Amino acid sequence: MTGSPDSAPSSWVRDGKLIGAAVEYVEGIGRLAGVTQIEVKVLPTWADALQAVYRGDVDVIFEANWSKERERYLDYVRPSISTQFLNVVVRSGEAFELNTLEPLAVRSGAAPQGYGYGDGYFSAFLNKSLKLQLTPDLSGALDLLLDKKVDFVFGYENQVFSQLMSRNLGTSLKVLNTYPTRAEGFIAFSKRSPCTAELRVRFAQQVVLANAKYTFRTLMTKYREVFDEGLTRPQ
Repeated sequence: MTGSPDSAPSSWVRDGKLIGAAVEYVEGIGRLAGVTQIEVKVLPTWADALQAVYRGDVDVIFEANWSKERERYLDYVRPSISTQFLNVVVRSGEAFELNTLEPLAVRSGAAPQGYGYGDGYFSAFLNKSLKLQLTPDLSGALDLLLDKKVDFVFGYENQVFSQLMSRNLGTSLKVLNTYPTRAEGFIAFSKRSPCTAELRVRFAQQVVLANAKYTFRTLMTKYREVFDEGLTRPQ
């Protein structure tokens, strides 16, 4: 399985390993579903992780948003395990009101490759009215913003939190108070995986039970503390 390498406290890389709330959550779901061997793979970016699962090189990805395009390649485990807002990040002192989507259309923006935005009103607006510069990861998109090459950056909240904290950008950048959309995060199997037919239903049953206990929320609290402690530990 794999996931985002820079989306703390859900998942991020420490000492060469992918750790976080989603990692522990999905490992636990897998064991309860009868899986005895679980390998967690680190890939350079979210886009790389997604493509690896599309190809069938990896069986499972976690916190994947839904879209019709993605469902061509992924078998989603329902219900979802998380929800994230799509943040709009701007330079400090350059915030604007975002009560409708139109202010985005008159500004230049950037976003990481591999992001999904669903198939609703916001996605249609984005495809019709916005031209985003795409970067390999969120760090690259934020660099464009800091260099004044774009006016805003889209980033899902865990990745934004991870970047702002690890790069100490809290005084240089600001997250707008309103959000253009939010997305549910799912565990998803590759349609090319030999595991999907046997395990997807069992995973779904365990997700229902775990969600009733607020397991993911509890793990997010735990790993936020782990991430915060990591920022201050000696390098």
